[in-house]
Amino acid sequence: MNNRPQFTVEIYHDVAPYLAGVSEKDFFLDADKLILAWNAATEWTLDTFHGRIPPREPTAAPNSYGHLICLGAPIRYSDSAEPNISPAADSLEDAIRLLEDARGMDFTACPIFRQYAELSARLREVYPSSPAIGGLVAEGPLTSAVLYRGTDFYMDMIDEPERAAYYLELMTDSSLAFRAAVNTFCGRPAVSSACDRFADDLASMVPPSMWDEMVVPFWRRHFAGMTTGAEHPLHCEALVPAHLPYLEKAGVTHYQPSVSPQITLESLRANTALPFDWLLYMYHVTEMTDQQIADWVAEAIPYGPTAIRTQLGAYTIQSGKVDRIQAFLDVADSYR
Repeated sequence: MNNRPQFTVEIYHDVAPYLAGVSEKDFFLDADKLILAWNAATEWTLDTFHGRIPPREPTAAPNSYGHLICLGAPIRYSDSAEPNISPAADSLEDAIRLLEDARGMDFTACPIFRQYAELSARLREVYPSSPAIGGLVAEGPLTSAVLYRGTDFYMDMIDEPERAAYYLELMTDSSLAFRAAVNTFCGRPAVSSACDRFADDLASMVPPSMWDEMVVPFWRRHFAGMTTGAEHPLHCEALVPAHLPYLEKAGVTHYQPSVSPQITLESLRANTALPFDWLLYMYHVTEMTDQQIADWVAEAIPYGPTAIRTQLGAYTIQSGKVDRIQAFLDVADSYR
């Protein structure tokens, strides 16, 4: 096993508006405030870590629901939290009808897409390496299906499995069409040769006994339409050990459990041979001593994670615990 993983510190985007004194709503909607926030975050990261952590690449504010907003899911903005969405459909049949009607739609003509294109263009005036449209993404098939239909979709899968599967097929294809539209807008091939990790956290709420019918086929369909390459990385939180054997069946080649309290290093290795990375969650690292951080890393190393990660968000700065990130970096240095 590889006993020298990559060590990374991921910077949450909420650091930027916090440091600039900008509301979350303005960070998402106001180009001038967006630029002000990224300027503050970039300067702070360089001054605080002196090259040990690279600044986060500025983009328009990350919105995981771009695809669903284009499909009509209502969006709600808040001054103190990230925006969220509400379901667009009142029934499974309504959700199916909406997606059937949306086939072939021009995502680039949608108001949220145009909004993000304009924000990204303004940001590129200051940060030219920022993407032509950044921050606007799509969730995986199960998460998208639940958010668009509502949590009643979990019952739909039991009560109407054939119609639920058809709905998931429509949602998977719509998500892929959205991703292709973003790629084309940015001047990239519609279907990439390299597969970005895709997130599908709400698949964890589907019982393992239903995965062969309600998860595996649609992840395989998603990977096949997302990339021409062989790498299929997945982020899926809150799985349980009984889910793990299905990952390889679904075509996953790298697994990111992230915040999955029921997954231990032992249960992970007992149920799958997939490469994985291992997260020291932001709200945990801030409460740990230097020795506890070192012990946590030492415990993970023998299991061969490809990466050992922790996170830095506005909470880390608010709580005065940036030194815990420095301690993590010191441990990382000891393995180099």
